[in-house]
Amino acid sequence: MNITVQRFIYTGFVLVGVLAACERPMPPNVEALGDGAFLYRSADQRSLFLVTDDGVIVTDPISASVATEYRAAIAAITDQPVRFVVYSHYHWDRVAGAEVFTAEGAKVIAQEECARRFRDNPNDAVVTPDITFSDRYEVTLGGKSLDLYYFGPSHGDCLTVFLARPANVLQIVDLIQPPRASFPHDPNVPYVRPHNLREFFVALEQLVADEGIETVVASRVAKAADGFTPAVGSVSVIGDQARFWHAIYDAVDTAEAEGNVGIDSFVRLKTIDLSVFEPYDGYRPEDLPVIMRRFVGFYDMGR
Repeated sequence: MNITVQRFIYTGFVLVGVLAACERPMPPNVEALGDGAFLYRSADQRSLFLVTDDGVIVTDPISASVATEYRAAIAAITDQPVRFVVYSHYHWDRVAGAEVFTAEGAKVIAQEECARRFRDNPNDAVVTPDITFSDRYEVTLGGKSLDLYYFGPSHGDCLTVFLARPANVLQIVDLIQPPRASFPHDPNVPYVRPHNLREFFVALEQLVADEGIETVVASRVAKAADGFTPAVGSVSVIGDQARFWHAIYDAVDTAEAEGNVGIDSFVRLKTIDLSVFEPYDGYRPEDLPVIMRRFVGFYDMGR
């Protein structure tokens, strides 16, 4: 065998080895969305992250222990460092643990109302943001971006809508769970802001129309017969979820007008048209007076 042939064979083996190294198996707790966008799954939570040639953008570390596993899952996909951590809102059950990423130099980004919340109600487990924004911010890295939109109070005071590009997938943490619109997980809905919720959905649907978005990704997960609840769904879930909240507003308006709200601020269940709510996932008629009480409080006291 001559030297040229030997070199050709050796080079072939090297290339095969390189390609094999590049084709890393996907960790079982990571769901690929395409174009460098992924979801990290832990217990009942999903967090969006973007992998680029210049680093990684992660969202919502959940907790220090989860963030450690989150970082290991990213390392199984890429050798790139984490450059940015983005908070979706201020609730501690989503944003604790960013120190796992800041230890390698990552910067934390959050909407300015989140930063105010962290100052007013500090938690040692939550890293305060390095970068804040008002209405819109673009986190750009390696030819990809995570676009951040703030449409006012909705799920808490600073919920930030995530749009991953070029995947063009949207995530609205905790407020919208594809594939279907649903009853809220907690019927007390202490986090819902009725004074701006309708306006939030108007702005969100306008964003979808302007950007031609077709896909929404989940921020929650549950066990299903074939594994887990779907990670993605049609953008139509946004309009369906908006109609759920509009139905809540309408039912409270009617109850107030007809005197069907008790002194305890509960709408009398027997006076509610349940057929409007039956199509929604998690349908529990007994939850409706509890949900509506939050809106009665808004109408009565502006809170």
